[in-house]
Amino acid sequence: MRAAACLVLAGGCAYMGAASVLEARRRARLLLAFVSALDVLKREICSRLTPLPDCAERLARGGPEPLRGFFTALCAFFPQLGELGLGEIWRRCLEPLDLPGAAREALSELGGALGRYDAAAQGVAIDRCRETLAALAARESERSAERDRLRLGLALCAGALLALTLY
Repeated sequence: MRAAACLVLAGGCAYMGAASVLEARRRARLLLAFVSALDVLKREICSRLTPLPDCAERLARGGPEPLRGFFTALCAFFPQLGELGLGEIWRRCLEPLDLPGAAREALSELGGALGRYDAAAQGVAIDRCRETLAALAARESERSAERDRLRLGLALCAGALLALTLY
């Protein structure tokens, strides 16, 4: 019975390590999804002169999977656009997302610029945000690759030490 409990304990620690690795990878995928969505947003706003509500609706239906909820929430807030500014609506939609601080700041700044200026100025703001997010995604992916083995190894060692201590 003790051996089974020790195995369960070691397995639980290994599971926690694997969950930590998957969470780091999910954050990097979220940043890359924003980069992809910003490419679409820039193309629509700058080339086709599509209004932002139409762009958000298109991305809510067919954008990157991790961001469909963000753009759906954005579309839901658009009827309140007179009461709230677009920057505030954008920030409220960003709140539930697990983003690093620098990515949240860059996206909040972009939300303040969208809809305020002409298409060219909005394109510059989108490019600036896109570059920041792409750099953060690259750094997150690089860090994740370096730390994956460390996270898994530490979790397995902790589980093994707990199992040996309790056995």
